Amino acid sequence: MRDLTRRYDALFYRQRLKSPLQVAFVATSTDIDSWARVPTKKTGNIRNFQRAEIPVHIDEVKSFFKNEVNASPTAVVVGFDTIRSPGRVRALIDHGRELDESTIGPDKPVLGHLEITWTEDTDPRSQEDLVRAILDRYGLLKSFVFQELQALADLNATHADAILNSIRERALRGDLALATLIDELSDTTEESEAPEAGQNELDESVIPEDLREALAGLSPSDLQVVLGRLHMLSQLQEPLLRKQSVETLQDFYREVTNEIKPGLLIDGQHRILGTKKLGDIPFLVTALPTASWPELAFQFIVTNRTARKVPESLLISIVGNSLSKQQRSEIEERLRLANIRVGLIEAVMRVQEDESSPFSGLIAFGVRGEPGFIDAAAMRGKVIKLWYDRRQPVRTLFDHFCQGRRVDEKTEYWRDEELWFDSFNRFWSTVRDRYAGTAVFSSEVTQTEPKKVAASKLMTATVLMIFQDTVLRTIEDLVNKKNTVERIPVSASIPDFDHFGTMVKNMLERLTPDFFEGWQLSGFDGSRGAREDLADAIRKVIEGDRTVAELKAGRNIHRLFRPATE
Repeated sequence: MRDLTRRYDALFYRQRLKSPLQVAFVATSTDIDSWARVPTKKTGNIRNFQRAEIPVHIDEVKSFFKNEVNASPTAVVVGFDTIRSPGRVRALIDHGRELDESTIGPDKPVLGHLEITWTEDTDPRSQEDLVRAILDRYGLLKSFVFQELQALADLNATHADAILNSIRERALRGDLALATLIDELSDTTEESEAPEAGQNELDESVIPEDLREALAGLSPSDLQVVLGRLHMLSQLQEPLLRKQSVETLQDFYREVTNEIKPGLLIDGQHRILGTKKLGDIPFLVTALPTASWPELAFQFIVTNRTARKVPESLLISIVGNSLSKQQRSEIEERLRLANIRVGLIEAVMRVQEDESSPFSGLIAFGVRGEPGFIDAAAMRGKVIKLWYDRRQPVRTLFDHFCQGRRVDEKTEYWRDEELWFDSFNRFWSTVRDRYAGTAVFSSEVTQTEPKKVAASKLMTATVLMIFQDTVLRTIEDLVNKKNTVERIPVSASIPDFDHFGTMVKNMLERLTPDFFEGWQLSGFDGSRGAREDLADAIRKVIEGDRTVAELKAGRNIHRLFRPATE
């Protein structure tokens, strides 16, 4: 194994006084592919901001560049991994002197060189050569992975090594239970593919007791990264490698080779993948040579926010999983100015990951293998936002819980004290408990392709929105009437969340489980009339105007249950 180094003529600059250092240079797609990788979620690393390859797009790029007249004038955007690039990426000026980036401002670009060093891709073909090449790179890869786990989960090298040895010993014994679990957790594919039902549920009972103790205290996403990354390393031991086919070893080798590259492709991956075998085709490269991991994630998010193939739910997952809470706070203001609300994304992740949440594990981010089926972006905008932003009728019902004189002060208190989550949780936990033992509040799906379809009529973001809005507005009408007629203030009607939960429970008593069966009306996402009909049916039952049986039978069958022929 040997290292290769290439020096590029470069122009260093900043766009603003406090913006990250940038460097512009020209490199061929073959070169870029040698030292930069696409930061996908393969090899168990869900922290990476995944951009799935689109084969059709790659083929289009190949065809485009086969015409000698065609060119792509836009730059390829590259970052350098803060763990893999030290000592391997150097900014140089004045005959090899290291660049002092503090001297670079927006007033005057500086000419120099960018020097990049990477490990040679020897392209081994035989089983023996592949095994040897993987083992040669193992030590470097392990050091990088351990540094990642230290930064992400505060897992020191000794602790990580102990966990790795435990996983490795089980792999050598042929104990496949843990390996199967981790493989399922680590499985990812293009966003356009539908997740398979039942995959990626973290069955902690499968994790051996000694590992559960060693991993105690980790969040679900951190636990997934730690297990995935160390499992990946455990597969790269010689006895196991020698049992693999040449095809499998080639996959391992390619993943290991990519893992130790110092560069990250932020934008332009399809141009690189489509042209790297067509000869030395040069591209303008804009790189961030010293940017932090949060900065690189920020650039990816902003660059790809409007891209057709990066759905909003995946961007929520990127912000939620690729950055720690501290890292998110570092760039929160900048993301907000880019119309990306980190606080609301934090709220989505809280609802998804908090074990007390009725929706824990049920939200889908567009990554294969996840157990969830309720779209994250829809859940954010249609259900969670009402509580997090303290919108009506939530503001009326809980305004007396909030400290502050101005509306914004009260909303800040509401969020900081996590009252939004307490009220959200109490409402939906009451709904879940009301329908316990039935198919109403259910995680079951009836379809997995092209996307998952919930078995329960309730369990879609739009119906959840209509349901919560109707029930909350009915409670609002009730407490406002008490305030007006009986002079009982809202604060006395709802002195705490226990009383609120009791009100919800009592209101739902009439809304029996069979209400959610036999709907003839559909199209709630696209039809305002359909949404109003559903809300009307719920309201009639919970206010006592009609029973569920009366809605579904007799001369005045409600539109929700009326066959289309009538």
